[in-house]
Amino acid sequence: MLKEYVSRIEEACGEGRDFIVILKYSKRKEAIKRILAKCKVEHTLSRVMTKGKYRDKDLSVFVTGKLILKGLKGRKEAEEILEELLT
Repeated sequence: MLKEYVSRIEEACGEGRDFIVILKYSKRKEAIKRILAKCKVEHTLSRVMTKGKYRDKDLSVFVTGKLILKGLKGRKEAEEILEELLT
């Protein structure tokens, strides 16, 4: 499922283990719809960015197809969360 929707996953610089996920452009709208349906939406900024939580992890979703996953243990956890959100 990840290969269908995700272009790449990169670890962000900084103290915490945050990950930046870039969705495939052709599938971004479908992927964003699936993600927002499964996470608890906390805040939306003029439909450009949505902040939410999933499994007690902070998640930021941008309409451009970029996601930021915060406070993860590693890449494997990021992939597991994405797999759950996209199925």
